[in-house]
Amino acid sequence: MTLIAEHQDAVIKALLSEIAELRERVEFLESQFARIPENILYEVIDIREVGKEEAKAEIMALFDSSKGPLYYSEIMEQLGIELELVVEICQELMDEGVIGLDANNTV
Repeated sequence: MTLIAEHQDAVIKALLSEIAELRERVEFLESQFARIPENILYEVIDIREVGKEEAKAEIMALFDSSKGPLYYSEIMEQLGIELELVVEICQELMDEGVIGLDANNTV
């Protein structure tokens, strides 16, 4: 076998090994992806156009009716208010002393 043929053989073996490794990785990723529930993949949250004062009133009412702490994402989902606005209003409410953080740093 010539030097060129030996080199080509080594390159082919290395490529076949890499292909096998990539196939294993793809199979693993596919198995992990299959474990994700479909409702998570396609969950859509409708965000409403709402003014800051109206959003603040709705957020305060939600806290009044809540039995425990709320995450920003929960407020956004329940009220359909843009996340940035939720965070801004919650920060204002904390600064005003209307709401506070619990032991887990949730509002």
